[in-house]
Amino acid sequence: MSIHTDQTSPPLPEQTSRHTRAPRRRMSPRTRAAISSFAGWTSSFLCIAALAAIAAGFGQLQASAAHLNATAPAVKFSWPPLAGFATSQTQVPGAEPATWINSDIRADLERTVLGKLTPDPFDRDALAAAHAALAATGWLKDDLRLARDASGLVRVSGTWRVPAAAVRFENQDLLVTGTGELLPVKYRPDASGYKVIVGASQRPPELGKLWIGGDVQAGLQLLAALANTPGSQQIAAVDVSEFGAARNLVLVTDLGNRILWGGPIDLFNPGQATPNAKLQRLASLFREQGRVDAGRAMIDIRLIDGVYIHDTANAMSRIGMLTPDPKNAAKPGAKPEKAPAGKTKKTASR
Repeated sequence: MSIHTDQTSPPLPEQTSRHTRAPRRRMSPRTRAAISSFAGWTSSFLCIAALAAIAAGFGQLQASAAHLNATAPAVKFSWPPLAGFATSQTQVPGAEPATWINSDIRADLERTVLGKLTPDPFDRDALAAAHAALAATGWLKDDLRLARDASGLVRVSGTWRVPAAAVRFENQDLLVTGTGELLPVKYRPDASGYKVIVGASQRPPELGKLWIGGDVQAGLQLLAALANTPGSQQIAAVDVSEFGAARNLVLVTDLGNRILWGGPIDLFNPGQATPNAKLQRLASLFREQGRVDAGRAMIDIRLIDGVYIHDTANAMSRIGMLTPDPKNAAKPGAKPEKAPAGKTKKTASR
């Protein structure tokens, strides 16, 4: 019996070189880092290029849209209403708004905004410039807002600063708010229709900013306290020129007479009557004499024990406590009987 055994012949040299792979050569860490960095930079460049292309396309698209939608800008203010009105808008088309801002100021503010706008409805820089120009006028507080719609109309809203008095400086009456913020309106002396603060120690601030020094605010607080006092319409001004050194305020009437008021109403003033007592004295003088100044060039209502007058020789005399004869008592608003020069006329007041 013969036995056959299958044996695999050893591969030929050609076969060994053809089918056997050479061992891989490992890359160094530096090479891998270089390749990774190159790939990252390439990816970033491609992203930036894509974004630039998109932005360029959007810019062209926006420019085309702006050209198609370009329209002459218009502006609409939300004007502050008159006292007792909820809004300045009226029901009559084309009618003047019910506001205390006159037509000249309204037109000036509208020109301020329109002068910064462009026909491009997407021009945010122009809208920001209009906002800045309007804020610089001092008329509106920090909540000023401008919004432009697709039709090109710019709506202006915000809290308005309201004039309360005028401060006289260098022969001009400058309007201020009740807290002393400067407004962009000037008048010749006594032409504003507002009561005036005279003798301010500091120069005017920037528009919309508070007048510094404290004397203007002291005068404004006194005018606010006098607003509902009988006869207050005869008060024309508050002289604050002595406020810095002596903390003394002086009322000036429409006849040029002076009423020594004393210290500010929000502070305790030793040796002086209370602010309420002083107000009551003015009301009594108006009721009994027809004048808050009793028809005298100077009276003093500061002291605790009563009202004093100064005669032409600058001598002080206390006003009498007598009750006037009703037949001879002056009616409110009537001109008082003048006392002879250098003498004191007794009148009733407390």
